[in-house]
Amino acid sequence: MRSLGNGLVEGLMERLRRLTQRLSEELERQRAELPERIALLEETQAAFTGLLGVMQDAHSEQTEEPHERLLELQGLLSRLRTKCLEGEQERLERLSDAVGELNEDLSRAAGLAALGEISTSVAHEIRNPLCGMLLSLEVLKTKMDANDSRMRLLDNVHREAEKMEKIVENLLHFARKYRPQLVHWELEDVVRKSLQSVHQHLEKNEIAVDIQRRCAKCEADVDPDLVQQVFRNVLLNSIDACPKGSRIEIYLSELAADDAVGVAFRDEGEGMSREQLARIFEPFYTSRHKGIGLGLAVSKKIMDAHNGRIDVQSAPGKGATFTIIFPRTAAKVAA
Repeated sequence: MRSLGNGLVEGLMERLRRLTQRLSEELERQRAELPERIALLEETQAAFTGLLGVMQDAHSEQTEEPHERLLELQGLLSRLRTKCLEGEQERLERLSDAVGELNEDLSRAAGLAALGEISTSVAHEIRNPLCGMLLSLEVLKTKMDANDSRMRLLDNVHREAEKMEKIVENLLHFARKYRPQLVHWELEDVVRKSLQSVHQHLEKNEIAVDIQRRCAKCEADVDPDLVQQVFRNVLLNSIDACPKGSRIEIYLSELAADDAVGVAFRDEGEGMSREQLARIFEPFYTSRHKGIGLGLAVSKKIMDAHNGRIDVQSAPGKGATFTIIFPRTAAKVAA
């Protein structure tokens, strides 16, 4: 298995480096040319001012019309100079902001690359002995009487070991490089399969689900298995956020402007602050007591591989809406 650092992120980092370099060069070029442009404008204005002085000296011999036109021209030139300077300054600021954002993205991508390599290495080192532990626990349980007081201790150890196994599995999912096997698929089918996979969680929390279809053909070129994983992660996140007895609404809609299909999951949970929204796709970030904060990070990777995206809207006390957006056709999906 190739690590995350040797795959998708390395390519992204290289593209970011090139784009950052081009923007930096353009920024420096604009900065270098700005004084020259200012000097040219000032020189032109000075020439017109001098000409205006000559016209004023000859005022007694000339009509008012040329003088008035020169005054008007001088005013226009002054406003032009101001506008040019404002425009250049705004452009420099935009370029500077863009370079800053790209540098942040580059640093984040480098961090993800290193994290992916560490995750893969740690997960593989833990997985083998953990499997041996689980197998040994199973053997021990078969050798003991069901009424043995030590059985409860073994059950507790077994349960915690299974949690560790799940963490290892999530780490490997995060480090994986996703290559979707695209087929033209009905997204409602994937939604229903995802609901089946979280059925017990919904029942336990007494959460009702309402599916509303708003498009005749809610189809897109997707990898159904990977998309089911995305929907499942989002559903588990919503279930964890919702109070007992609440509702999750799912909307399938056509997004004509983007030539895309959207699947929105709206919950009645506690909602998120602006600070939480800014971090929900970061690996290992979680505001919950359960989980390790990789579900949404993995989901974002899968959607990036589909050339799609996840939009999130939320506010404290107002629930959250996760909208998963898919390009309709394979032609829209990055190779």
